[in-house]
Amino acid sequence: MMHSYEEIYTVKAQAALGQMLRYAVEDLQMGLNEFWDMFLISGIADLFGKGDYRFLVGMSGVETAWEVVWRMTGAWPQTKPSFHLEKSPVYWTGWILAWYQWYSGRSFRRIDEFLKPEQVKDMYSPYHEMDPLQFADAAEEIRRKKETATRLKMYRERIGLSQSELARESGVSVRMIQYYEQRRKDLDKAQAGTVWMLARALGCSVEDLLEF
Repeated sequence: MMHSYEEIYTVKAQAALGQMLRYAVEDLQMGLNEFWDMFLISGIADLFGKGDYRFLVGMSGVETAWEVVWRMTGAWPQTKPSFHLEKSPVYWTGWILAWYQWYSGRSFRRIDEFLKPEQVKDMYSPYHEMDPLQFADAAEEIRRKKETATRLKMYRERIGLSQSELARESGVSVRMIQYYEQRRKDLDKAQAGTVWMLARALGCSVEDLLEF
């Protein structure tokens, strides 16, 4: 399984993401999913998940939360972080999501498609007492149940295009689009140009359309 950064940094990444969510939710009084969406949209989630050391080791979780809020609102939070001895369910949510992102090799955005932070928080009991691999097994089961459609179909329907409209926009034939969506042909093994044309028409990245 491919990882974006070395395992030695996962402890720091987990602490940083746990601190980030705890500060946003418990100190800034923001909704967990609301702040997580800001984290994703700000671009910091992609940098964090790819192993950008500014966020893994250069900044604390609170400082990362400040950066997210500043990027999204243009205002720097003035609330000071409160001191905590125990790891709350919110903290654990960030802690386990950081580990699962590293372990699975998926981006935070792809994980968010089938597993929201509030869902993770609801899994605190009993998973916070278990090996993280058991959480990963549960998360993978959730993913399998939700990802019944191909990613191509999911993105096409998300922006409201029919197969024929996507064919016109991308230059890929309707028949080939049908084959890919029905898994009669594997888009992961298609020519790079084909995947690129589909991704451009759908306004997403090539990686977003690949199943694995």
